[in-house]
Amino acid sequence: MSAEVGVVARRIALQPLAIDNGTHAGLALQRFLKGHKPKDRDNKQTMPEEELLDSVAQLGASEVYKFAFCRWQQFALSQPADRARRSFSLTAAAPIAIGLGNASPLEVGITLHHTYGMPIIPGSALKGLCRRGALQLLSEGKMQQCELNYLFGTGGDRDAAAGAIVFYDAWYDPCSVKGKPFHRDVITVHHPQYYQSRGSTPPTDFDDPNPVPFLVIKPDAKFLFALDAVSPEWAQFTENLLRWCLIHLGVGAKTNAGYGYFRQSDDQSTPSSSKGSPHTAEVLEWKGASVRYDRGKRTLSASYEGKTAIADEQTSQKLMEELPSELREQLQAKSVPLNIRIKQVGNQRTITDIIL
Repeated sequence: MSAEVGVVARRIALQPLAIDNGTHAGLALQRFLKGHKPKDRDNKQTMPEEELLDSVAQLGASEVYKFAFCRWQQFALSQPADRARRSFSLTAAAPIAIGLGNASPLEVGITLHHTYGMPIIPGSALKGLCRRGALQLLSEGKMQQCELNYLFGTGGDRDAAAGAIVFYDAWYDPCSVKGKPFHRDVITVHHPQYYQSRGSTPPTDFDDPNPVPFLVIKPDAKFLFALDAVSPEWAQFTENLLRWCLIHLGVGAKTNAGYGYFRQSDDQSTPSSSKGSPHTAEVLEWKGASVRYDRGKRTLSASYEGKTAIADEQTSQKLMEELPSELREQLQAKSVPLNIRIKQVGNQRTITDIIL
C-alpha cells in the first residue's frame, strides 16, 4: 500500500478479504481497517476509516441473528412464575450513538452484540436513564427516597441491597429499516489546535477542520425492551417511566445534539403522560382504610379495596407523633380503620396524612 494512504493497519493475510453481508460488524470494525489516514492529506481523498465505515454500514442482519432475535422475543413475552415481566418496542426517531467511548481503532466506538454483531442498548444504560427520570420525580416531590432505593438498590458495606427491577439489553428488531441498522455519521472538530493545546492556542477562522467519521444506528430502527420486576405494579410503573425517558430524555451520547430519542411504535400505545414529567401525582382519600404500624420497620402501611400504600420511616414517625397516645398504642398492637390521604404516582401509593 502506498504511503499516501497512510500506515498499513491490516495484516497482510487479511488484505484480500472483503466485507460482505455475512461479515460480523464488530469484527470488521476491530480488524478490517486497511490503514490510518496520513498526516498530510488531500481533503478530497477518501480515508481508510471512511471506506471501512461505508462497508460496515451496508451490512444487514444475518439469518442467525434473526433466529436469535425470535428466540429472545419469545423470552421477553414469557411470564415467569416468580416475577413480573414487561416488554415493549419503540422506534428510533433520531440516530442513536451508543458506546462512543468504547475502545476502537477508529477513535469512536459503538456497542454491538458480541456474538451477532448487531446493535444493542445495554441494560446498564437503560437503568441509568430510568434512574435519571426517577430523580426528576424525586426532585418534584412525586417520588420518595425509599421508593428510589427500592427500585434501583443501594450501595455501601452495611446497607447494600439489590434493586427491584432487572433491566435487560434492548435488541435491534431485524424487521425494521430493511435489516440494515447502520449509518455513517461524522463529527467535525473545527478548531483542533485549540482543543489539543487545552486552550492555549486561540481558535481562528483559518483553522483546518478535522472531520471524524463514526457509526450510528439509523432513525426508524426498532428495539425490543424487556424488564423484570418483583410485582406487576412495579413492572408497569417502570415500563411507563422507561418509555417516557426514551422518548423525552434520549439514550446514549450526543442527546443535546438530538441523538438518541425514540418515538412510539405504530403497533404500541403509550399511557398518557405529561411532557414535563414522567408521571403526574394524584392525591386520593381512603375512608376506613386498614392502617397498621410495623414496629420493626418503623413504618406505616395501609390497605383499601385490595390496594396498598406505605409511608417511609421519616413520614411514619411524623404521623405517629401527631396522633393521640391512645390511637398510637392501638396502631402498634393491631390494624385500625382510619381515614387517610395518599399520593399516587403511576401504580405507587404513598401515605401522606392521617385524617382525624
